[in-house]
Amino acid sequence: MNLYQRTLRRMATLDWVRRLLSKVLAPLDLKLRNTRFAPSKLGIGVPLCYLTTTGRKSGEPRVVPLLFVEHDAGYAVAATNFGTEHHPGWAYNLEADPAALIEIDGEESAVSARLLDEAEAASLWPKFGAVWPAYDTYQQIAPRDIKMFALTPAP
Repeated sequence: MNLYQRTLRRMATLDWVRRLLSKVLAPLDLKLRNTRFAPSKLGIGVPLCYLTTTGRKSGEPRVVPLLFVEHDAGYAVAATNFGTEHHPGWAYNLEADPAALIEIDGEESAVSARLLDEAEAASLWPKFGAVWPAYDTYQQIAPRDIKMFALTPAP
């Protein structure tokens, strides 16, 4: 891990940085998604994907950049929302409709989401903390249980 990556990881635990990232990072990444300036392409050294869910109210596709870890035959994502008070919208969308698309390194595939129970989520949490240590901070400060989803390839 280089100095840039270590600095970003430390900064992501600061309250003002978390709050800024929660409002700015995803919209900025989506706006710059197909350019080399997208935050997800700036060498932060974590596995990132684009998850497309169906809006539970609108029925429209909703895309969000997320950190993921490998899990069983698929992936897992954690609805940290930077440790803020509310679950992110994409988590509610997956609960309403578990069919989704995941794009990793330009490769898109259909997945089915399953909300992990408390024991499963606890066993996976160290993987998330190892990839992005700020997740441990998010878990400590979030005034809610953080939802975690398994994303398995759709048939």
